[in-house]
Amino acid sequence: MLENYKRHLRSDLENKKMGNMESWEREREREMILDIFVQKLGEGPDLKVNNSIEKFTGLASSDNLTQHYEKRKMEASDCTAGWIKNLVEKLANLTPAPALAGLGAFAIAVFIDVVSFSPPEDSTKDSLRCVFAEEKASEVWDQIDECLKRCMAHIKNKDELRSNIERIECQLSAALTKLKNSMLRDNHMSSQALKAWVNGAAFHIQMLIHLVRLGGIQTCDPVKGFLSTYQSDLDTLFKKHKEFIKEKCYYSIWSLVFNFPCLVDEDSKSHYLRPHALGSYALRSPAFRPRALDPHISFDRYVEALYEHRYSRQMREVQLYFSDVTQNLQRLVEQRGYFNV
Repeated sequence: MLENYKRHLRSDLENKKMGNMESWEREREREMILDIFVQKLGEGPDLKVNNSIEKFTGLASSDNLTQHYEKRKMEASDCTAGWIKNLVEKLANLTPAPALAGLGAFAIAVFIDVVSFSPPEDSTKDSLRCVFAEEKASEVWDQIDECLKRCMAHIKNKDELRSNIERIECQLSAALTKLKNSMLRDNHMSSQALKAWVNGAAFHIQMLIHLVRLGGIQTCDPVKGFLSTYQSDLDTLFKKHKEFIKEKCYYSIWSLVFNFPCLVDEDSKSHYLRPHALGSYALRSPAFRPRALDPHISFDRYVEALYEHRYSRQMREVQLYFSDVTQNLQRLVEQRGYFNV
């Protein structure tokens, strides 16, 4: 009797082991199918902080401005003398000052593009304006546009510059709140709106940093508060965006007809995995092919893989941007910018 019990026990253990191996193998096959699915996906729309904001408001803002000026000067060739004269009239005798760092450098870069007649596709301002093409983001862009214009107009008058930025900062903050609530509360979520909010929030933080430089804000505490708030908002907005993307995705009828997964994405584009797309592994493994046609991969796992590939990585880059600003905050507010024509 004891021997029978031992035999049954060994048999159960062997069956369990075989079952575990089969489960592991099937999971490995599912992962392979998901990998192939992701490889066939294109990139999603760009939701990251615009390069012009990073370049002209970071710790190397003055160096990047100088490089931008030299590039435009080389491109202008025969017209160089005329537009440099315009620059000299506006920016001659500038000494290193807080007003020339960050937003100041950004405003000068925009002015250089204007006087050098840079083509729209290469314009610093136009590249940023495209971020706010969403109709609901127009109010955010209006405030940013006004801020850059005032930064240039009062670049030699610290008091006027400070008072103008203080006024516009409040209006931009309100516009960002309105845009955020339209996505979260009114269900007007879209990738374009989320991108506009991300860039509007990044610009707003730079306005606050500039106010600290100019003495309009006495400590970094308000900036830290907004940074914390925006990082929290960022998590909430991307969660809502993920729900938005999932709602727009669905399985195509071809999934049932041909017995292989066909996911229609947020842009109504079909992504399907035909048997021949499984590659050499499937050809070498007959046991793999039938399960590939019926992989038991849930709809949620396909959408999760799509979102990770197209958006989650971008979300982490945006989070890193705000984290870097937080980490370098003191160095940013202590900046003194410079520019020589």
